[in-house]
Order: sequence, then C-alpha cells, then structure tokens
Amino acid sequence: MNNLKIRQKFLILAVSILISIFFITWLAFKINQDSLRNSNSIIINFQDTQKIQSFYIEDLFTLREMILSLVISPNIKYKKQINKKIISIMNNLDEKFLVKININNKYWDDYKNIALQTINYSLKSDNKDALFNTSTIERKKFYILIDKLKKLQSQKLDSSEKNIAYLKKRIDKNNLYLIFGVLTIGLIGLLLDFTVMMKLVKDIETVQKGLSNFFDYLKNPTDYKNPLNINIKSNDELGLMSTAINEKVKQIKDNLNDDYELIKEATNTLNSLKQGYLGKRVIKEGKSKELNTLKNVMNEAIDSLENQIQKEIKHRTNQEKLMMQQSKLAAMGEMIGNIAHQWRQPLSEINAILMELETISKYSDLQKDHLLESIRSCNTITQHMSNTINDFQNFFKPTKSKNDFSILQSCKKAISIISASLHNNRIKLLFDVQEDNIIYGYSSEFSHAILNIISNAQDVLVSRRIKNPLIKISIKVGKKFTVIKIYDNAGGIYLDDKNIIFEPYFTTKHAKQGTGIGLYMTKTIIEDNMQGFVSVKNIKDGALFTVKVK
Repeated sequence: MNNLKIRQKFLILAVSILISIFFITWLAFKINQDSLRNSNSIIINFQDTQKIQSFYIEDLFTLREMILSLVISPNIKYKKQINKKIISIMNNLDEKFLVKININNKYWDDYKNIALQTINYSLKSDNKDALFNTSTIERKKFYILIDKLKKLQSQKLDSSEKNIAYLKKRIDKNNLYLIFGVLTIGLIGLLLDFTVMMKLVKDIETVQKGLSNFFDYLKNPTDYKNPLNINIKSNDELGLMSTAINEKVKQIKDNLNDDYELIKEATNTLNSLKQGYLGKRVIKEGKSKELNTLKNVMNEAIDSLENQIQKEIKHRTNQEKLMMQQSKLAAMGEMIGNIAHQWRQPLSEINAILMELETISKYSDLQKDHLLESIRSCNTITQHMSNTINDFQNFFKPTKSKNDFSILQSCKKAISIISASLHNNRIKLLFDVQEDNIIYGYSSEFSHAILNIISNAQDVLVSRRIKNPLIKISIKVGKKFTVIKIYDNAGGIYLDDKNIIFEPYFTTKHAKQGTGIGLYMTKTIIEDNMQGFVSVKNIKDGALFTVKVK
C-alpha cells in the first residue's frame, strides 16, 4: 500500500465507491421488485374486492328488490314479466357462484330456494304467505349471504394491509444490507488513511462521518433531524466524490421520504375505508413508479366504490318516494272513513230539519220565514261539510318546499283529521302543550308522520278492545330539540326488538288492514328529511312514541 501512488489509492477508492454504488443500485432495484410484487398482490386483492361488490352484492340487491316488486305488484301479468327478469338474474348468479371465491355455495342455494318459494306464493296470488316469506325467512337468508360476501371483502382488504406492512419490512431489511455494504467500503477506506496525507485523512473522516449520519437517518428517517451533507471544500477527487455522495444521499432520502409518506397515507386511507369513510384519497406522490401506480389504482377503486354507493343511495331514495306514495294512498282510504265520521252528525241535523218541515207541512201552515230559516240552516251545515272535504284535501297535499311552521298547529292539523274517528270509537284524547316552537321543514309531511302514530295507536286500541281507551300527546321544548310524546294504554308492543316496527312492510295487522309502511314512513320523514329522531318503548300499561326535532 505504501508503494502505491495517491492516484492509485484514489483509483482503489473509486473502485470501492463504484462497488457501493452498484450495491446501492442493485438494492434499490431489489426494493422496486419487492414493491412491484406486493403492489400486484394488493391490486389483485382490490380487484377481487371490487368484483365481489359488482358481480355479486349488486346483483343480489337487484334480485331482492325485484322479488319485493313481484310481491307487492297487484297485476299478475306484470308479475310474470318480473318473474322472467328474476329467473334471468338467478341463472346469472348461479354461473357466478360456480366460480371459486372462498364462500360456500350453500348460502346462495339456501337463499335461492327460499326466494323461489316466495315467487311461487306470489304467482299463485298467495300474497299473505309471499309477504310473510319475503319479510322474514327470505330476508334473513339474504342478509346471511350478504354478510358472508362482505366478510370476504374485509378479508381481501386485510390481506392488502398485510402486504403493505410486509413491503415496509422488506424496505427496512434492504436498508440494513445497504448499511452493511457501505460499512465494508468504510473499512477499506480506513486502511488507506495511513498512506494519505493529513488532509486526505481529514477529508476521508469527513466522508465517513457524513455516511454515518446517513446510516443513522436510514434507521429512523422520520425522526432524524441532523444534516446529511458531506462538507469538503476542495476540487480534488475526494471533493468530487463527496459531492456525488451528497447527491445520491439526497436522492435516496427524497425517494425514501416520498415513498414512506405515500405508504403511510395509503395505510390510513385503507383504515378509513374499513371504517366506512369513502371521502379520503391518496394524494402524495412517491418516487417509485409502482407505488404511484398502486396509488392510482386505489383511488380509482375507491371512486368506483363511492359511485356505486351513490347510485344505490339514489335508487333507495326513489324506492322511499314510492313507499311514501303508497303510504299516502293507504291514508286516503282512512281519510274516507274519517270523512264519514265527520259527516254523520251534520247529516243527522239536516234530516231532523227536513222531518220538521214535513211534519209542519202536513199538520199546519208552513210559514215562509220558518222555511227560509230552515234553508239557511241547511246551507250552513252543507258549507261545514264542504269545508271538511277541503280540510282533508289540504292535509294530503305534499309540501313542495321547506318552511317555518308551528309544531302545535301541525299536531292539531293531524288530530283534526282523525278526531271524529277517535270520538266514534270512544277513544279519549288528551293534549298537553307546555310550549310551542317554530321549526324549519316540511309541515305536511310532519303532520302526516304524527297522524301515522296516532292512527296506529287507535288501531291497536280498537283491535284489543281496551276499556277506557286513551291517547295522550305532549309537546315540550328543550335546549336542542322539541320533544313530542304520544302515549296509549293499549298494553304495549309484544316484541323483543321493538324497533322492528319501523321496518318497511312490517305489520301485525291482517294483510287487508295494513300495508306495514306507515311507521316506516314516519321514521323516514323525521330522521331523514328533518334530521330528527323517533323511538318507541313500553311503559306501564302501554307504548310511548318519542319524536325529537330541531
């Protein structure tokens, strides 16, 4: 070594540096290869997740909705048309479930058999059994199958998360290889220090210190704060080498920082997705092309998933509008009965007046003044009857836009519609108003929601033949909510899960007496349209409905 010239020593050092650069390049290439393999695995898992959503879950929901349409359709010709579409979807799903997706086909076969049973009931016009089947056994089998598919989706997402964690571990391991290689080069440089002048020794020590700082940085890139530059103020080979190392270190540092931040953000995005939050996207750019590709695929998959969910929400919204119309039609039937109760007394009064006129005309002289007074009385009564019809028509007109309205007046509006029916059934109504409040929303829909609860209480009181039947309504204004409580003494709800009464098409009445959508529409109006809350519980000898609105 002593006989070597400085240029030769530099040449040896240069060779060492080339080896280190080759090693670093090889290691970087290896890291990229690992990233590519894991990225492909993650992409496959995401594609499988999307496939489960689009190939199975969406078709199952479509099948479920078409079966519901078949059950509620009154037209046998239309039922047969729907049945053809259902059979086509079932055949398509049969083919899809033949593909191995790590789920037992028994769950599909169970649901399919129950669904075919429901279809058979409906086509035979056995609507009662069909409706019962679709709201109980078929619904249960349907959600068991959906849960299995969703669990499979969750497993795919968990696998992606594990692959990302494995990728991070591989990067850390390759960093250790990089440290080992550079340390080896440092030892070779240390042997040359004794034959090089003090300046070279000092410069080499400076390079060694800079590399040591870089190794420390690789151990914990996020918390390392010291500068990584190798500062040699000379134009010799060591100065040029330090400049090259500084550039390479800066490049590696930038690459690692960008890639680490991208992986961290992707992990957070996956966690948010698992929690049901779809608004987050991976924004950061990495230096690795494969990681950037993975980022784009993730964002596209989340966008697609969000679009599908939005379509489903829109579809469900349209379904709810249809159910609202069905609820209105059902209420129209009740309206006719209520009008009959309202007209009973006025018709009796007109009949009494006519009988009086007939008696007077037979047995004495009918005075003109008395005749005119009787005609005016009849006109007054018929005007009252006409106003009754107008009141009912106005009640069932939907509110086109939100406005400020009185809680008290809306409740009174609902009570006026059903008061005659309550009186005819000898149901006592108590109205306790501590304070009125003005809120912003749809006034007619709110009155309809209150009417649904009161009407439901009346039906239960009548069907159970309760002695001294009672309905009590109270209004109380709190700090955040106005609370409306509706209580009846009909004995309460005979169900363990009382919230099931708010589900669509659930009814305890005979099929000809109830549609099962009244309380569901009440919950939809209060919670979805007015951002309020509605609940029910049993107290003492009856049920208590609580409505909270802002």
